[in-house]
Amino acid sequence: MLQAETARLVALVAAMCPSTHLSDATADAWHPLLADLDAADVRTAVTRLGRERSRIAASDIRAEVRAIREERLARDPLPLPDSDPDDPGRYRAELLALVAEIASGRRVRCPPAAPGGPPSHLAGSRRDPCARSLRVPCPWCGAAAGRPCTVPRLGTPLRRAPAHQARLLAAGLAEPGPGREEETRWNR
Repeated sequence: MLQAETARLVALVAAMCPSTHLSDATADAWHPLLADLDAADVRTAVTRLGRERSRIAASDIRAEVRAIREERLARDPLPLPDSDPDDPGRYRAELLALVAEIASGRRVRCPPAAPGGPPSHLAGSRRDPCARSLRVPCPWCGAAAGRPCTVPRLGTPLRRAPAHQARLLAAGLAEPGPGREEETRWNR
């Protein structure tokens, strides 16, 4: 947030909450406390707080902005990063960037994964079948994209296969062939 945005925010708080004692120095005092926050999120937080309270402090605004960001993260599922999971530094950096985008509201919804699987740079990964199959939901056990397949009715993760045959088919990693018999044999 810029100094001018902080000054406008203080004026908004003064108009919404006339019982809050704000002086000419309030903007200067609040700016270091709120400078790292997004101006749109701060304005939304002040509007929410103005509906509930007659006094608003900078700490209340910070707490409300945190709540707004947490609501966004809870509402939007976290997509899998496109980078190779065998490169933990890059994978972690991309994951943190995705979290920051969702929390800030810049990334509202992630597009559904293409049935063809992930980008081609994952093709050489040691975790190739598992990583690529997690990009689509499993039609067999109902596991969401990004979640591992489980044994139906038991909820335990698969031990002997990266995913159910139906999920591998949906991800484009297997050819049509044996159906349920293969599922049962793999998961014992």
